[in-house]
Amino acid sequence: MSQKLLVPAKLLNEYGLPIQFGYATKPIVETNPGDLRHPIRYKEWDFYQISDRNWTLQVTFGHVSYAGAINAVLFDYAGNRYEATLPLLFPMQSLGLAATAATPCHLSKHTKNYKIDIDVGDGERKIIVDASTKAGPCRIKMSLSYPCDSEGILVVTPFEKPDQFYHNYKQNCMIASGYAQFGEVRVEFKPDEAFGLIDWGRGVLPYRHSWWWGNGSTLIDGHYVGFNIGVFGNTSYATENTVFYDYKAHKLGNISFRRDSYMSPWTFTSDDNRFEFVFTPVFDNFTSLNLLIAHNRCHQVFGKWNGKLVLNNGKKLEIKDMFAFVEEAHNRW
Repeated sequence: MSQKLLVPAKLLNEYGLPIQFGYATKPIVETNPGDLRHPIRYKEWDFYQISDRNWTLQVTFGHVSYAGAINAVLFDYAGNRYEATLPLLFPMQSLGLAATAATPCHLSKHTKNYKIDIDVGDGERKIIVDASTKAGPCRIKMSLSYPCDSEGILVVTPFEKPDQFYHNYKQNCMIASGYAQFGEVRVEFKPDEAFGLIDWGRGVLPYRHSWWWGNGSTLIDGHYVGFNIGVFGNTSYATENTVFYDYKAHKLGNISFRRDSYMSPWTFTSDDNRFEFVFTPVFDNFTSLNLLIAHNRCHQVFGKWNGKLVLNNGKKLEIKDMFAFVEEAHNRW
C-alpha cells in the first residue's frame, strides 16, 4: 500500500537515517547532506532530457562523490551522437546542487573549454552550454517552462541497509524551446513538438544496483499528457508509477512488463488496470562505462507506445503512437 507524504520535512535525522519513506506529488522533502553517515557514498544529480520525434538532448549536472558527471549529449534515433563532457575528480558536494527540486538556484561550472549554467526559477528552467568538442563548438540554449503549480512524483525509497536511500523527484511535460549545436549540426527544439523532463536524484545507494524506468510526454487534443513508471529499491512504501494530465499527477499501482529482447515489443500492465501498453522499439541508446571502480550498462530504448491510461476520476485516455522511452540499467558505483 502506498504511503503518501503530506508534511514538508527534512530527509535525514541527526543520525543520518531517512525520517520517512513514501511518495508525494510535490518536492516537499528537503535533503540535508550535512547529516549523512557516509558522505563518500553520497550521490546527487540533476538530469534533464529534451526529446522530439527525431532527436534527444540530455544534460547532466551531478556527482557520485569521487567523480563528477557534467555533460551534454545529443543523439538521433539513427545512432548519430555528439557529446560534450567535463570530467571532475572528487567533487563531493562542491557543485552546489539544491536541497529540493523546486529550490530556485543557479548551477554553474566554468573552465577554459567548458561552460555550463543552469538557472532554476518559478515555472522555468534555463540551460546554457558553451564548450569545445571533437565535432566542433558546442552551443546549447534551452528553456523549459511549465505552470508554477505543476505536480510531479517524489519518492523516498529504502534499500536493505538502514542508511541507504533514494530521494528522487521527476516532472514531465515541460515545454521545450531552444537549440543544441555541435559543430555544423544544429537541432531546433520547438514548443508542442519537444518536451522536457527532470530526473532529480539524491541518495546513498548500494554499490551494486539496478533499475528500470520509463517516461514520456505528449500533447493530445490540447491536453498535456505524460507518464513515469519504474522500479528502483524497495517499493513497498510507494512506487513512482504516475500519469500526468495537464500537470496534475494521478498515482498508479504496481506495473510489470514482458519482452523477449530489448528491440522486440514490450507489454506493460498495471495491477489496477490503469496502465496497459504495447511498446514498439525503434532505437536502443545503449551506453556502457567500465572503469576500475565504476561500471554502468544501460539500454535506453525509444519507440512508440500504444494503449490506454486511466485517470483518478475514471477518465480513459486512448494513446496512439506516443513517442517515449523505457530503460534498464545495471550499475556498480
